[in-house]
Amino acid sequence: MGKNRTGKLAAKFAREWVRDVKKVKRRRRGDPTARPTRNASPPRQASHRAREEADRQQRNGRTNGTAEAVTTADGRHTAVSVSDHPNNIYPPHREVARVLDSVPQNLRAPWHGNCALPQSLSRLLDQGIDPRGGAVGAARIRAPGNPGHGAHNPCCNSCVSLRNEFDLREAL
Repeated sequence: MGKNRTGKLAAKFAREWVRDVKKVKRRRRGDPTARPTRNASPPRQASHRAREEADRQQRNGRTNGTAEAVTTADGRHTAVSVSDHPNNIYPPHREVARVLDSVPQNLRAPWHGNCALPQSLSRLLDQGIDPRGGAVGAARIRAPGNPGHGAHNPCCNSCVSLRNEFDLREAL
């Protein structure tokens, strides 16, 4: 009888210990503001980098726009850009320009080509890094105190074609 009771106590302790470990893992994984680990998935890295850039732009006085980050499939390279005025954008790479030119006129966004995604992709391609199969994260830039600051911003019609062409996953 003592032997059976000890087994029950050991099993009860093991269940409680496993439950506590699961709580800790869930808590760490669920916090959206937590810094991703080195082995985090590319969508998580891209989303985190986009929010960091949105915060940096807000600190510099910017109150509107979008910050986007593209992370490669292996998670080693990330390019971050911000939507901006046509005079301040990073020049598009020829592959990016080809895809943007193929978007029909009636589907183009009013800011066609001035988004942050074409700039991020162009930065990676100019460095000789292939972004195919990676992930893209986007965060809104808003005024301090605005609850929409740092929220996910979905791809516009112009950028959906880029996302599909380069097989990028959109981080939420």
